[in-house]
Amino acid sequence: MTQTRSFSTQSSLPLPDDFTAELTSLFAEARASIVQVHNERRGGGTGIVWQEDGRVLTNHHVVPSDQDRIHVRFPDGRDLDARVLQRNPQLDLAVLKIQSNGEKFQTLSLGDSTKLRVGEWVFAIGHPWGQRWVVTAGIVSTISTVTFRQGGKTQYIKSDVRLAPGNSGGPLLNADGHVIGINAMIFGGDLSVSIPIHSVKNWLAKLPASQSRGRLGIETDL
Repeated sequence: MTQTRSFSTQSSLPLPDDFTAELTSLFAEARASIVQVHNERRGGGTGIVWQEDGRVLTNHHVVPSDQDRIHVRFPDGRDLDARVLQRNPQLDLAVLKIQSNGEKFQTLSLGDSTKLRVGEWVFAIGHPWGQRWVVTAGIVSTISTVTFRQGGKTQYIKSDVRLAPGNSGGPLLNADGHVIGINAMIFGGDLSVSIPIHSVKNWLAKLPASQSRGRLGIETDL
């Protein structure tokens, strides 16, 4: 007996227009809190506004020297000087402070990276190869742990979100538009590595009180 099978042209996992519209709205809102970090000697990277007083989180390798002149650019065209407040080379994290006259800056909402699941949709916004505020998408591939030679260990997120030079220090976002990681590097040419935001919080919480005023806190056990 011959069996015939019919195939539907409709996807079993459709992305409805309202979901797409919500995502594009989230990205548009997130842009205001994502900056392009310029290091005059080493090129550029990405950063996120962590505190409304102008503290910005990025990668250590984007701003490895306290002697370099650093400035950050916002989507509205503002270009402001910044300086390094704290850094953690082991975790590849750094906190910058924008030089401003008491201006308040819009921050990004934080997610719970401890509840991140393999297969979950994630998104990156950054400046690959100098192209500004580019969005890429993928899924969480694995969540692993690395142990440091100097002692200590931390988790990290691997995803197939496409990153390139210029994305470093930018946010890894979940489908709610919340930051669940800080993008750091490319692994094996096809997987991206991000520092979980709960590790970032752990590091910041260990900073001296003079550096953690407000709600600042980022030193992690990566």
